[in-house]
Amino acid sequence: MKIAPLLFCIGLMTFQINAEEFLITEDALLDMAQAENPTLAEMEASFLASKVQAEELKDKFGFEAYGGYNHLETNERAIISFQPVFSNINQYTVGVKKYSKYGLVLDANTSVDQRSGASVAGSDYKDIHTTRMELGLQMDLWKDFWGRTTARQLKNVEDQKKKDELQLSISKKTFQINVRKLYWALVANAEKIKINKRLIATAGRQLKDARRRRANSISDSAEVSRFESLVHQRNGQMLALQYEKSVLEKNLKDLFPNLNSKEIKLSNYNIDKTILEVLTCSQAIGGTTNAPLEHTSYDEVTKLLKGMQERQYKVDQTYDDIDLKFDLKLAQVGVSSDTDNDTDFYGDFDSSLDDIRENDRSAMSAGLMLTIPFGEKRAETTKVKEKLTENKFKANIQNLETQVVTTHSLTQNNVLILRDLVRAQRANSKALNVRVREMRKKYNQARIPEYALIQDQDSLLQSDLGVIDTQLQMVNTILDYFTIFNSFPCSFNRGIK
Repeated sequence: MKIAPLLFCIGLMTFQINAEEFLITEDALLDMAQAENPTLAEMEASFLASKVQAEELKDKFGFEAYGGYNHLETNERAIISFQPVFSNINQYTVGVKKYSKYGLVLDANTSVDQRSGASVAGSDYKDIHTTRMELGLQMDLWKDFWGRTTARQLKNVEDQKKKDELQLSISKKTFQINVRKLYWALVANAEKIKINKRLIATAGRQLKDARRRRANSISDSAEVSRFESLVHQRNGQMLALQYEKSVLEKNLKDLFPNLNSKEIKLSNYNIDKTILEVLTCSQAIGGTTNAPLEHTSYDEVTKLLKGMQERQYKVDQTYDDIDLKFDLKLAQVGVSSDTDNDTDFYGDFDSSLDDIRENDRSAMSAGLMLTIPFGEKRAETTKVKEKLTENKFKANIQNLETQVVTTHSLTQNNVLILRDLVRAQRANSKALNVRVREMRKKYNQARIPEYALIQDQDSLLQSDLGVIDTQLQMVNTILDYFTIFNSFPCSFNRGIK
């Protein structure tokens, strides 16, 4: 039962030895965040979806060619003896149609009807041709008069594409910010591990000293047990920090799969320089009373959403409206049906064209088609659509506007509070360092019990860890600010502008 864990540990050690070491820096991770990766591909796919939607709507207003063929054979009998029965009919149609964004449909087509047959009275008909050249116009006179509804839909699709372009840029910046947060979380974890390693070494020396004192009958087993407990406590804290490090590294590798086979190592970093950059940025932020809208894309997104909401609301109102269309068709119709004896009739395609050229064979038809929806269901559906549009856009707009205002105002205050907190924690750590040194002397002189020394050491540990956590909060607060104000001029604002 003990062989499997042993083999697992040996395998893990072998993997770590063989794994390629990868030194990470903040700039290196930013370069990777802008290169090809699954998260970036997913963002761009979302943008391309709205782009496809816009292009598909535009495609509807292009030209389209169409054609058709129909064949008919019948053995039916004529009602009247001299009425011919056409038992072999071939019909051809070819045309071009253009849908306009102004509510118009233009249609130009040519159709040919070729038929043969006979009558009971003895007449024979062979290849009689009827050629029709037609130009059609359909116009919406109410719901989409002069393309007002279509124009709103087109404008909304275009603005949706613009909005998604802006949000793609925002998402890329946010992704970079999240990568930077992961990096600084790893740095904070590394600093905590350094502190804990020193405390483990100190606890080990204290345990060794306690055992020596017990051997010399200066202390008892209770004191030794207390220091043994302290060593286990420090080791447990180290394991917790190592687990935290493992989770952070997994999160990083999830973002960048090319790191999966590599062992991540932090390169050199300068925390003091970074905190100075953060404080410099906070001073620049504090110098702007109002939210700097020139450094954010959120206000542009908000403007686009407001325009889209207004247009979509008007489109929704047409759902249960009447539909009135005007249909006009102009045509030239040529027939080829010649006879030499008033009994046998014949024709061909060229003759039908000659009939059009040589004679006035014009035809015209015009009409109106009115559709009036009835029932309360369509009216209720219209109200639901209007409410859906209002809630969807209103929530999005309010959320964006709130983020802009609150992020700016809260960042100004929070960074200053965290700065003062770091100062207080550092002062506390400095004072506790002095106290721990004095308490160690007193303990060595047997003037205080071991728990008093350990209590002060724990207080110093918590203070030092608190400094690291607060510094990380400062960094994250400024980084969160950059997710909104992504082009704010500041040396710490790196990546996509």
